[in-house]
Amino acid sequence: MKNVLLTLFWLLLIQASFAQVVVSDATINAGDTYTMSTGTEYMLDGFVYVEEGATLVIEPGVVVKAAVFPSNGIDPTSALIISKGAKILAEGTADAPIIFTSQLDDLTMVTELSAADNNTWGGLIILGNSIVGEDGGTDVVEGLPSGADDQRNIYGGTDMADNSGILKYVSIRHGGADIGADNEINGLTLAGVGNGTLIDYIEIFANQDDGIEFFGGSVNVTHAVVGFVGDDSYDMDESWSGYIQFALSVQGSANGLGDNAIEYDGSEDTNKDPNETGRIYNGTFIGAGAGAENAKSNGLLLKKDGKVQIWNSIFLNQVGPVFRYDLPGESAIAGNIVFGYQGELVVGTPSAIFDIVEEDPALSGVSNMPDNSLDPRPQAGSIALEGAASTSEGVSTAYRGAFDGTTNWALGWTAMDAHGYFGNLVTSTIDFGVSTSGLVLHVPSPNPVPAEFANITFELPESSDVQLSVYDITGQLKTQLALGKQSSGFHQYSLNVGNYGNGTYIMVLGTAQGGVSQKLVVSK
Repeated sequence: MKNVLLTLFWLLLIQASFAQVVVSDATINAGDTYTMSTGTEYMLDGFVYVEEGATLVIEPGVVVKAAVFPSNGIDPTSALIISKGAKILAEGTADAPIIFTSQLDDLTMVTELSAADNNTWGGLIILGNSIVGEDGGTDVVEGLPSGADDQRNIYGGTDMADNSGILKYVSIRHGGADIGADNEINGLTLAGVGNGTLIDYIEIFANQDDGIEFFGGSVNVTHAVVGFVGDDSYDMDESWSGYIQFALSVQGSANGLGDNAIEYDGSEDTNKDPNETGRIYNGTFIGAGAGAENAKSNGLLLKKDGKVQIWNSIFLNQVGPVFRYDLPGESAIAGNIVFGYQGELVVGTPSAIFDIVEEDPALSGVSNMPDNSLDPRPQAGSIALEGAASTSEGVSTAYRGAFDGTTNWALGWTAMDAHGYFGNLVTSTIDFGVSTSGLVLHVPSPNPVPAEFANITFELPESSDVQLSVYDITGQLKTQLALGKQSSGFHQYSLNVGNYGNGTYIMVLGTAQGGVSQKLVVSK
């Protein structure tokens, strides 16, 4: 982290100059309704509980920051905990998301904290009354030092339809405080949360521990983004029985930025009851990729008696095993696409149903760098746009993965968008070779290219700024060149491919008149 103490000093000076409401544990008591209003910034000071019978309302566009060093001198970090019987009503919009982040995060400067900056505060913890796979049917949530000494930390019950409120268009950033061995705070903890709770359009960005962790419960989650967390993107324990649909996971290439995309465990009860099966539909799980330092970038880890179904999802660029089974289970892997993995496809005994296709899903852009080159929508003609297996719940889709070929629902409200990860690269708007406007990108010469340079020629119907981008077959950006303002007519450019490996690449020429593409084959 960049000189935390100095940054904190300057932020404290800045914060003294504008209105900020400090929220401590004494602020919200049992039975209260407390509203965080649009236009005001709020500061969590220590562990803040919304107690049983209380409701926390957060209006669209509210920013909730968390103190790095709580003023009470006791709590090791700051976090927000929604206790059993309490509610959080945090309903943002795509244009006005609700943001939880660190006191160190100056949201006007996205370079202040990066994807590697985590552990600056705790996270959001929601505790409910739904069924959990623990002896006695209840447990104490991890990550809070008061533990069982504080009854507000208890979760679990008998109400599958328990309602803890709403999270919609909510982004949680730079958290994951570690207060002891195996006692970390996740970006979003859902412990015993029931399916009466609505969670839709949720992001976890740069958390030290897991992105979203479920401890039992029956809650469903839709439109989830987890990027650059230190442990698992999605972690399920204690026999969670809900479903996730439309989930993106992006792991970092550096060590410490991603373990498993999914870690799934069953009941911790000695009688293994309940032994529920969670479901995941339409996930796009992007690993660290070839050559990454992060050798722990895996797909699914299925533990103990865990049972999971994964439908219509894409696993791409995992470094370690894609599917790892501690013990054979009654799980189902159905209608999935796997491509570009570096390690083993399966370790252990695979699921009873194991239905995958090993083929390039042809996503429009794959990147785990803030270079505007991540576009997880499938290109026209992609195998991912068809062939989805039929499911009995959620939204029925013909496509596989978290995105169709037209809409990137993660734009506008996420930290990943604000930090420049996403680009608009979908090639359904890019013609092959020749466009209707008269823009032409010729086949490179020679093709295949046997040496360090390829001769690239193109024709412009009128003058325009020109950009040439080259992607490898997995969608990773290899080269992006701004060729400047070019006049109408014929142009020639010598492209250096000396650092390209042998294989097929896609060139995209972007202009004011649209885009065109051509294949480039390197064979040295």
